[in-house]
Amino acid sequence: MLKRTFIHCPGVGPKTEAQFWQLGLHTWEDFLAAESVPGIGPQRISLLKATVRESLDHLSEIRYFAAKLPGPEHWRLFRHFRRRAAYLDIETYGASWPALRITVVGLFDGSRLRQFVQGYNLEEFPQALADLDLLVTFNGTQFDLPVLKACFPGLRLPPVHLDLRFILARLGYKGGLKKIEPQFGICRPPEVMGLNGYDAVLLWERYQRGDRTALELLLEYNREDVANLELIMEQAFARCQEMVLRPQSDRPDPWPDGRRAPRRVLVTRGSFDQEDV
Repeated sequence: MLKRTFIHCPGVGPKTEAQFWQLGLHTWEDFLAAESVPGIGPQRISLLKATVRESLDHLSEIRYFAAKLPGPEHWRLFRHFRRRAAYLDIETYGASWPALRITVVGLFDGSRLRQFVQGYNLEEFPQALADLDLLVTFNGTQFDLPVLKACFPGLRLPPVHLDLRFILARLGYKGGLKKIEPQFGICRPPEVMGLNGYDAVLLWERYQRGDRTALELLLEYNREDVANLELIMEQAFARCQEMVLRPQSDRPDPWPDGRRAPRRVLVTRGSFDQEDV
């Protein structure tokens, strides 16, 4: 999707970008190979081609595109930079902001799950972000990231943050993560099905009173949160791409015959060892 993007070029909006695609200029290489573009003068074509060449030169630099793309279009960066992406969710306790305190941070990079727990290894979390380009959350703009910044003053976040709450709203999905998950074919394991943020607080309180099984259940709950973000982000990207690349009347049903996304089972162990808590 990134190399099909033109809206980061000077004077190019969604309508002009769509016109390029309709003319067969599907990629940056197509545009550079075109001798002329109907409706665009030679001087402007020269300027656009200079931007496209510059984009190819910066293809591995997410900050370049983050600065040029409108915020709502940052989703276009996901697939190209997903090897340096991670999915994040936090658990907290406390009455309300700003009295909230972090109990668990879950960070999943698609293969490895790391969980940072208060009283054990929470202080190691900031370093875990060092090599990331992109962070995916659900409602992280209004909750997870502000809480993390308050807990870790000076925290350096990855250049791009994709908040699924707003990406999904654009696609017509409303409500919280657990309400949306079944619409993507996601079914949580029985032991954590039905648990919510308030239950996570109660589980932490039980653990503080000496119930180790409560911590195990809390970590399982957090594990589902971050793993399911990956499943939803993958499908949200595909649907956003379908939405911009095809006219409304020409879009196929992304889930023919009522099928839904397959359930992926997370089997990778994280670095957190419950035996040490």
